[in-house]
Amino acid sequence: MPNGCQDQVLTCKLTNRTSLSDHALCTEATNMCRDNVESPYYSFSGRGVYDIRHPRNDPTPEPYYQNYLAKDSVLNALGVDLNYTQSNNEVYFAFQQTGDFVWPNFLEDLEDILARPVRVALIYGDADYICNWFGGEAVSLATKYKHSKQFQKAGYAPFLVDGVEYGETREYGNFSFTRVYEAGHEVPYYQPEASLQLFNRTLFGWELPEGQKKLKADFGSEGPSEATHTQSSVPLPTATKG
Repeated sequence: MPNGCQDQVLTCKLTNRTSLSDHALCTEATNMCRDNVESPYYSFSGRGVYDIRHPRNDPTPEPYYQNYLAKDSVLNALGVDLNYTQSNNEVYFAFQQTGDFVWPNFLEDLEDILARPVRVALIYGDADYICNWFGGEAVSLATKYKHSKQFQKAGYAPFLVDGVEYGETREYGNFSFTRVYEAGHEVPYYQPEASLQLFNRTLFGWELPEGQKKLKADFGSEGPSEATHTQSSVPLPTATKG
Protein backbone atom coordinates (compact mmCIF):
# COMPACT_ATOMS: atom_id res chain seq x y z
CA MET A 1 0.00 0.00 0.00
CA PRO A 2 1.27 3.54 -0.73
CA ASN A 3 3.01 5.04 2.29
CA GLY A 4 2.57 1.71 4.04
CA CYS A 5 4.90 -0.14 6.36
CA GLN A 6 7.79 -0.70 3.94
CA ASP A 7 7.63 2.85 2.55
CA GLN A 8 7.70 4.39 6.01
CA VAL A 9 10.53 2.14 7.16
CA LEU A 10 12.51 3.35 4.14
CA THR A 11 11.74 6.97 5.07
CA CYS A 12 13.09 6.29 8.57
CA LYS A 13 16.21 4.73 7.07
CA LEU A 14 16.90 7.87 5.02
CA THR A 15 17.00 10.10 8.11
CA ASN A 16 20.00 10.63 10.37
CA ARG A 17 17.91 9.46 13.35
CA THR A 18 19.40 12.19 15.54
CA SER A 19 16.69 14.87 15.77
CA LEU A 20 13.19 14.91 17.23
CA SER A 21 11.72 15.14 13.72
CA ASP A 22 13.76 12.09 12.64
CA HIS A 23 12.55 10.18 15.68
CA ALA A 24 8.96 11.21 14.93
CA LEU A 25 9.19 9.78 11.40
CA CYS A 26 10.63 6.52 12.69
CA THR A 27 8.00 6.31 15.42
CA GLU A 28 5.29 6.83 12.81
CA ALA A 29 6.78 3.98 10.78
CA THR A 30 6.86 1.76 13.86
CA ASN A 31 3.21 2.49 14.60
CA MET A 32 2.19 1.87 10.98
CA CYS A 33 3.90 -1.53 10.93
CA ARG A 34 2.64 -2.50 14.38
CA ASP A 35 -0.95 -1.52 13.64
CA ASN A 36 -1.24 -2.95 10.12
CA VAL A 37 1.23 -5.84 9.92
CA GLU A 38 1.79 -7.17 13.41
CA SER A 39 -1.41 -6.34 15.29
CA PRO A 40 -4.02 -8.15 13.15
CA TYR A 41 -2.65 -11.40 14.57
CA TYR A 42 -3.33 -10.12 18.09
CA SER A 43 -6.82 -8.95 17.20
CA PHE A 44 -8.12 -11.90 15.22
CA SER A 45 -6.13 -15.08 15.86
CA GLY A 46 -6.99 -15.66 19.50
CA ARG A 47 -3.57 -17.26 19.86
CA GLY A 48 -0.62 -16.47 22.09
CA VAL A 49 2.12 -14.01 21.20
CA TYR A 50 4.93 -16.18 22.57
CA ASP A 51 3.43 -19.57 21.73
CA ILE A 52 0.95 -19.83 18.88
CA ARG A 53 -0.30 -23.17 20.20
CA HIS A 54 -1.84 -21.54 23.28
CA PRO A 55 -4.80 -19.18 23.65
CA ARG A 56 -3.84 -15.54 23.97
CA ASN A 57 -5.14 -15.32 27.55
CA ASP A 58 -3.15 -18.38 28.68
CA PRO A 59 0.30 -17.19 29.83
CA THR A 60 3.04 -19.58 28.78
CA PRO A 61 5.30 -20.18 30.55
CA GLU A 62 3.58 -19.70 33.88
CA PRO A 63 5.02 -16.72 35.80
CA TYR A 64 6.13 -18.75 38.84
CA TYR A 65 9.75 -18.61 37.65
CA GLN A 66 9.85 -14.94 38.62
CA ASN A 67 9.50 -15.86 42.31
CA TYR A 68 12.16 -18.54 41.87
CA LEU A 69 14.61 -16.06 40.38
CA ALA A 70 13.97 -13.66 43.28
CA LYS A 71 15.03 -16.21 45.93
CA ASP A 72 18.16 -15.32 47.90
CA SER A 73 19.66 -18.74 47.23
CA VAL A 74 19.30 -18.28 43.47
CA LEU A 75 20.68 -14.73 43.54
CA ASN A 76 23.67 -15.94 45.57
CA ALA A 77 24.28 -18.86 43.22
CA LEU A 78 24.25 -16.48 40.25
CA GLY A 79 26.46 -13.97 42.05
CA VAL A 80 24.11 -11.03 41.54
CA ASP A 81 22.86 -8.44 44.01
CA LEU A 82 19.88 -7.10 42.04
CA ASN A 83 16.34 -8.44 42.07
CA TYR A 84 15.11 -10.00 38.84
CA THR A 85 12.69 -7.79 36.92
CA GLN A 86 10.65 -9.24 34.07
CA SER A 87 10.48 -6.01 32.06
CA ASN A 88 10.59 -2.24 32.38
CA ASN A 89 7.90 -0.16 30.70
CA GLU A 90 9.92 3.05 30.98
CA VAL A 91 12.73 1.51 28.94
CA TYR A 92 10.24 0.14 26.41
CA PHE A 93 8.53 3.49 25.88
CA ALA A 94 11.89 5.26 25.56
CA PHE A 95 12.68 3.00 22.61
CA GLN A 96 9.16 3.49 21.27
CA GLN A 97 9.52 7.28 21.25
CA THR A 98 12.58 7.14 18.99
CA GLY A 99 11.11 4.58 16.59
CA ASP A 100 14.02 2.31 17.46
CA PHE A 101 12.16 -0.83 16.39
CA VAL A 102 12.47 0.01 12.68
CA TRP A 103 15.96 1.49 12.70
CA PRO A 104 18.08 -0.11 9.95
CA ASN A 105 21.23 -0.65 11.97
CA PHE A 106 20.37 -4.01 13.53
CA LEU A 107 21.56 -5.97 10.49
CA GLU A 108 24.61 -3.74 10.21
CA ASP A 109 25.47 -4.40 13.86
CA LEU A 110 25.18 -8.15 13.28
CA GLU A 111 27.48 -7.87 10.28
CA ASP A 112 29.98 -5.90 12.35
CA ILE A 113 30.04 -8.64 15.01
CA LEU A 114 30.54 -11.33 12.36
CA ALA A 115 33.58 -9.45 11.08
CA ARG A 116 35.21 -10.14 14.44
CA PRO A 117 36.38 -13.46 15.93
CA VAL A 118 33.07 -13.92 17.74
CA ARG A 119 30.68 -16.83 17.41
CA VAL A 120 27.07 -15.87 16.64
CA ALA A 121 24.21 -18.35 17.14
CA LEU A 122 20.66 -17.35 16.18
CA ILE A 123 18.16 -19.59 18.01
CA TYR A 124 14.41 -19.53 17.38
CA GLY A 125 11.52 -21.57 18.71
CA ASP A 126 9.23 -22.54 15.85
CA ALA A 127 6.02 -21.87 17.81
CA ASP A 128 6.96 -18.27 18.62
CA TYR A 129 5.07 -15.46 16.89
CA ILE A 130 6.71 -12.28 18.18
CA CYS A 131 10.23 -13.46 17.17
CA ASN A 132 9.21 -16.00 14.56
CA TRP A 133 11.74 -18.28 12.93
CA PHE A 134 10.79 -17.20 9.41
CA GLY A 135 12.05 -13.71 10.17
CA GLY A 136 15.14 -15.06 11.92
CA GLU A 137 15.99 -17.20 8.93
CA ALA A 138 15.48 -14.24 6.59
CA VAL A 139 17.86 -12.14 8.68
CA SER A 140 20.50 -14.88 8.67
CA LEU A 141 20.37 -15.17 4.88
CA ALA A 142 20.35 -11.39 4.34
CA THR A 143 23.45 -10.81 6.45
CA LYS A 144 26.41 -9.64 4.38
CA TYR A 145 29.83 -10.55 5.71
CA LYS A 146 32.98 -12.34 4.57
CA HIS A 147 31.39 -15.80 4.43
CA SER A 148 27.82 -14.92 3.40
CA LYS A 149 27.87 -17.12 0.30
CA GLN A 150 29.26 -20.11 2.17
CA PHE A 151 26.65 -19.70 4.89
CA GLN A 152 23.83 -19.45 2.35
CA LYS A 153 25.05 -22.61 0.60
CA ALA A 154 25.24 -24.58 3.84
CA GLY A 155 22.32 -26.96 4.34
CA TYR A 156 20.09 -27.68 7.29
CA ALA A 157 21.45 -30.51 9.43
CA PRO A 158 19.41 -32.15 12.20
CA PHE A 159 20.24 -30.73 15.62
CA LEU A 160 20.74 -33.85 17.71
CA VAL A 161 21.06 -34.50 21.44
CA ASP A 162 21.63 -38.15 22.40
CA GLY A 163 20.26 -39.21 19.03
CA VAL A 164 17.02 -37.21 19.37
CA GLU A 165 16.32 -34.51 16.77
CA TYR A 166 15.32 -31.27 18.47
CA GLY A 167 15.65 -28.92 15.52
CA GLU A 168 17.51 -27.97 12.36
CA THR A 169 20.74 -25.99 12.10
CA ARG A 170 22.41 -24.13 9.25
CA GLU A 171 26.00 -23.34 10.18
CA TYR A 172 29.15 -22.09 8.55
CA GLY A 173 32.17 -21.21 10.64
CA ASN A 174 31.25 -18.85 13.45
CA PHE A 175 27.65 -18.19 12.28
CA SER A 176 24.61 -20.41 12.75
CA PHE A 177 20.83 -20.36 12.63
CA THR A 178 18.85 -22.99 14.53
CA ARG A 179 15.13 -23.63 14.43
CA VAL A 180 14.10 -25.48 17.60
CA TYR A 181 11.05 -27.71 17.26
CA GLU A 182 7.98 -27.33 19.46
CA ALA A 183 9.36 -24.35 21.36
CA GLY A 184 7.88 -20.95 21.99
CA HIS A 185 9.61 -17.66 22.77
CA GLU A 186 11.48 -18.85 25.87
CA VAL A 187 13.16 -21.82 24.19
CA PRO A 188 14.83 -23.23 27.36
CA TYR A 189 11.40 -23.57 29.02
CA TYR A 190 10.12 -25.80 26.22
CA GLN A 191 13.31 -27.66 25.30
CA PRO A 192 15.69 -27.44 28.28
CA GLU A 193 18.03 -30.27 27.26
CA ALA A 194 18.38 -29.01 23.71
CA SER A 195 18.91 -25.45 24.95
CA LEU A 196 21.67 -26.50 27.32
CA GLN A 197 23.47 -28.28 24.49
CA LEU A 198 23.03 -25.30 22.16
CA PHE A 199 24.56 -23.09 24.83
CA ASN A 200 27.44 -25.43 25.67
CA ARG A 201 28.32 -26.26 22.07
CA THR A 202 28.30 -22.59 21.11
CA LEU A 203 30.28 -21.44 24.12
CA PHE A 204 32.89 -24.19 24.08
CA GLY A 205 33.52 -24.34 20.34
CA TRP A 206 31.76 -27.48 19.13
CA GLU A 207 29.91 -27.96 15.85
CA LEU A 208 26.24 -27.36 16.63
CA PRO A 209 24.37 -30.15 14.79
CA GLU A 210 25.88 -33.10 16.68
CA GLY A 211 28.41 -31.58 19.07
CA GLN A 212 30.96 -34.31 18.34
CA LYS A 213 33.74 -32.28 16.71
CA LYS A 214 35.46 -29.01 17.46
CA LEU A 215 34.30 -26.24 15.16
CA LYS A 216 36.64 -25.32 12.30
CA ALA A 217 36.56 -22.02 10.45
CA ASP A 218 35.55 -23.73 7.20
CA PHE A 219 32.95 -26.10 8.64
CA GLY A 220 29.62 -26.00 6.82
CA SER A 221 26.55 -28.02 7.77
CA GLU A 222 25.12 -30.35 5.14
CA GLY A 223 21.51 -31.04 4.28
CA PRO A 224 18.50 -29.55 2.47
CA SER A 225 18.44 -25.84 1.70
CA GLU A 226 15.16 -25.31 3.54
CA ALA A 227 13.89 -26.18 7.01
CA THR A 228 10.99 -28.44 6.06
CA HIS A 229 9.92 -29.98 9.37
CA THR A 230 6.17 -29.60 9.89
CA GLN A 231 3.93 -30.16 12.88
CA SER A 232 0.15 -30.46 12.81
CA SER A 233 -1.67 -27.29 13.80
CA VAL A 234 -3.01 -27.42 17.33
CA PRO A 235 -6.68 -26.34 17.58
CA LEU A 236 -7.49 -23.89 20.32
CA PRO A 237 -9.74 -25.20 23.11
CA THR A 238 -13.40 -24.33 22.73
CA ALA A 239 -15.57 -22.88 25.46
CA THR A 240 -17.95 -25.30 27.14
CA LYS A 241 -21.23 -24.53 28.78
CA GLY A 242 -21.49 -25.29 32.47
